[in-house]
Amino acid sequence: MDYIKELETLLKTDVLVEVNKDVQELEKEYSQKKKKAIKEELEYMLKVKLYFDEVLIDIENNTITQEQALDILEGLEDMKVENQEV
Repeated sequence: MDYIKELETLLKTDVLVEVNKDVQELEKEYSQKKKKAIKEELEYMLKVKLYFDEVLIDIENNTITQEQALDILEGLEDMKVENQEV
């Protein structure tokens, strides 16, 4: 199985779509209520976005291995399971 291609598709069609949506919502919320907790969550989500953007760059540059892609996919699956339990 091509984990790199699977990861690229998942990032472009699901993960980054959700992350971008969350960032927009947090930016809007922070502009209305200047709360520290909102700012911290926004900063965290921007770091998450940056990380996944960098993963896509690594995919485009062919500098990610199948094993690294699988590790990221497994991490995303764990996060999905944790979010469903909440």
